[in-house]
Amino acid sequence: MTTFLSNTLVKARPATTGHPIAAMLAVAVLSSTAALASTPAQAADAFPTHPLHIVVPYQPGGSTDTVIRRFAELVAPKLGQSIVIENRGGAGATLGARAIKSAEPNGYTLAVLPSPVYRMPHIQNMGYDPTKDFTYIMMLSGYTLGVAVPADSPYKTWGDFISYAKKNPDEVTYGTASVGSASNVMMEEIATRNGVTWRHIPYKGESDVLTAVVGGQVTAYAGSTTVQPLVKAGKMRMLVTWGADRSAQYPETPTLHELDGTPPANAPFGIAGPKDMPPDVVATLHDVFKEVAESEAFQQILTQYGQELVYMNGKDYEAYAAQQYQLEAEIVRKLGLAANK
Repeated sequence: MTTFLSNTLVKARPATTGHPIAAMLAVAVLSSTAALASTPAQAADAFPTHPLHIVVPYQPGGSTDTVIRRFAELVAPKLGQSIVIENRGGAGATLGARAIKSAEPNGYTLAVLPSPVYRMPHIQNMGYDPTKDFTYIMMLSGYTLGVAVPADSPYKTWGDFISYAKKNPDEVTYGTASVGSASNVMMEEIATRNGVTWRHIPYKGESDVLTAVVGGQVTAYAGSTTVQPLVKAGKMRMLVTWGADRSAQYPETPTLHELDGTPPANAPFGIAGPKDMPPDVVATLHDVFKEVAESEAFQQILTQYGQELVYMNGKDYEAYAAQQYQLEAEIVRKLGLAANK
């Protein structure tokens, strides 16, 4: 339509030749019409013009998945577009990173990047470099992590659990959402500190772990507060949490730090896209994400799912990622997690 109007105006211009007023009017009409005609083209370039996709590297139903879905529900109206959540569990929670590594850098494909994204490349070849291959948009949240057992478990306290593990090497099993997850690393560090050995059973998502633990297939669950509904329902019992302070969800549950001085641990995550995203697109996403993240509605969601806001802008998030990538190399070496690459 824009081309048709321009051609029509150009063809009409000879009729005004020789008449100054008519010529001036024709130029004015042409300029005005051209400006109007350019408006749709400019609007078409505005971001976003169609739905966005956010890849969550876990199965549906876990705390990360649920929080991101609720976050997307609040973000979508402000962007004026719907947001599709894609669950890709497995591969050590790195499938989101791999998805954006190969995506177009236009801002329409984003991913949640949990801590294993920085650890797994030191364990095996993952096909990406977290210091070079992503555009970091915003750090969003951190989990309350800990260990829980079935309600009918003989372990009533964390002391009971550790004592049994010491006396029965390799008999205790624990499940996590993935190999190389923050929970996996923390449990191995706890084992080293306490002189125990136990077996790690990795799953593709937290919901699968919890099903296995409640069903008696695994001794304990190590992970985030996705377990909270089962604790409230009296089906599981929280033995310990790993934060600096006691969780508001589990005020009666001690932290590992207060029990034996183990340094607090959490697992913050954020949202990133492919490298070389346009700065204006990054700014649009960051500003809307930040507005929603700091809203009372989202704060309530975080509290409900045992998380807290851990905000970083893109520049700080990128620096954090580079630092974590270096730290994880030492952790992997220390725990002997590296595989043949």
